[in-house]
Amino acid sequence: MRVGYLTYGLDRPLTGVGRYSLATLQALAALPDRAEIVLLTTEPEDRHGLWSEFEQYPLPGCRLLSALMSLGNVALSQATLRYKLDIIHDPNGIAPFLGPSMGAKRLVTIHDAFPYVQPKTHNRLDNWRYRWMLPTAVNRANMILTDSRHSQQDIARYLKVPEPKIEVIPCGVEAYFAPVPDNAQRQAVLDRYKVKPPYLLYVGSINGRKNIARLFEAYARLLERRPELTLVVGGLRQWRTQEIDAAFEKFGLEDKVHFTGYLKDEDLPALYSAAEVFVFPSLYEGFGLPPLEAMACGTPVVASNVSSLPEVLGEAALLVDPYDVAAIAEAIEAVLSDNSLRASLRERGLRQAALYHWEDTARQVLQVYQRLMGRADLYSRHPLP
Repeated sequence: MRVGYLTYGLDRPLTGVGRYSLATLQALAALPDRAEIVLLTTEPEDRHGLWSEFEQYPLPGCRLLSALMSLGNVALSQATLRYKLDIIHDPNGIAPFLGPSMGAKRLVTIHDAFPYVQPKTHNRLDNWRYRWMLPTAVNRANMILTDSRHSQQDIARYLKVPEPKIEVIPCGVEAYFAPVPDNAQRQAVLDRYKVKPPYLLYVGSINGRKNIARLFEAYARLLERRPELTLVVGGLRQWRTQEIDAAFEKFGLEDKVHFTGYLKDEDLPALYSAAEVFVFPSLYEGFGLPPLEAMACGTPVVASNVSSLPEVLGEAALLVDPYDVAAIAEAIEAVLSDNSLRASLRERGLRQAALYHWEDTARQVLQVYQRLMGRADLYSRHPLP
């Protein structure tokens, strides 16, 4: 069984989808009964040391998303035939499957349905891709993977796909996410990013969907009682940030909010561990890796009570209405002021995070590969070309 694994985006700083693609690939390779993975690469360089471990073939001219969505449809069909692939797996949610399948089964991981639920918080390309390209492309996929039951329901609803065609396989948490003691190693990481305790921490993309403007307002309310508290925002600036910028200026947070920029994976455990509270008020998530990673490091979490987050975080976080600024501020204050609550959230969070392993993710993905090879077009709504 030869599986073509599309590695789009691995030459850039990894966010949630890139983390999923890389971690799933590495975990698949570690399975004793692994499939024969063939990398179909769009990136010009190998930042993660993968090309020496796997058979690798480039898809010329497909590095940019717009090119992969157009030229990539032809390139994948050609690669399928040329390299004798049995399955094509796109873990990025792009599904460039408009070309002929050339006899291969086609699998796409669609992580969420955010452009349908929060279209005003996303860029035009994503909104166009989800509304015009994906509805056609998913009909040409034999099966869809997603990260949560909530995403399964949204994908079925908005893309008009029957739920049995969508397999729910949760993400994992890497073993290096663990509590880091207050020592010289941890302090060195804080110094590198110019972070000074005590601080609240947010990690993730900086865009409208992440609800950072309301986080700024909630934080401004906390400052009236806790002027020593800093808010650390870690992540890359993306799109639709006007509301975020306006809130930053309105509440005069220039000297109180610290933007670190992109955070390296190896530095995250120390930053999570040193935080007073990890705050994740996102308006929509298909899974939500950062709060789970914070839990794995023993940090109390305040998160939204919407989309997949209650499903993933369970009772291990304080869940609040992300549209209610007062509720966000009150939940953070409760954690800061109640030691027994902090201890309880820490214990529950460690247990919850321990439920998620990339090995489990990879094993379930492998089972889907095996099912696809044994059941011809079982879930397809339409005949493949």
